[in-house]
Amino acid sequence: MQVSGIDHVNILTDNLDKTAQFYERLMGLTRTENPAIAQGFKGAWMRDSHGNAIVHLVWKDPKMDRYEGYTPGDSTNAVHHVAFRCVGFDKTIAKLEELGVPYRVNDLQHMGLRQIFVADPNAVNLELNFSE
Repeated sequence: MQVSGIDHVNILTDNLDKTAQFYERLMGLTRTENPAIAQGFKGAWMRDSHGNAIVHLVWKDPKMDRYEGYTPGDSTNAVHHVAFRCVGFDKTIAKLEELGVPYRVNDLQHMGLRQIFVADPNAVNLELNFSE
C-alpha cells in the first residue's frame, strides 16, 4: 500500500452550524449534506473548491449513545493537530482578525514556510501551512 495524502478529517461536534460556519468563513470551504444522512447521521461535509470533502462534521446527538465517551471540546489527547496546505497567508490573517479568532503565527520563511495555528469551535487544533 502507498499513501498519497489525507483524504479527510472527521470532527465530532455538538454545534454543527457554528462549526460549519467556522470552516466556511475562515477556510472558504463549502457546506454540503453528509451523504449518510439517510442512515441517521446528521452532519455536513465541508468541501474545497474542487468538490473534495476535506472536513467531515458529525453532530453528536445527545439522545443517541453512538458517540458515548466522546465530548466535543475535550482534549484530543494523542491527536495534537490537523494540518492543511493553504494559500493566501495575508488574507487568512485578515480573516482571523475580522472574525476575532485567536491565532499564533510561526514564521519559517527561511524554510519557505509560514504557519498559522488556530483552534476550531470544538478545540481541534489546526495548522495552516503556507509555502507561497
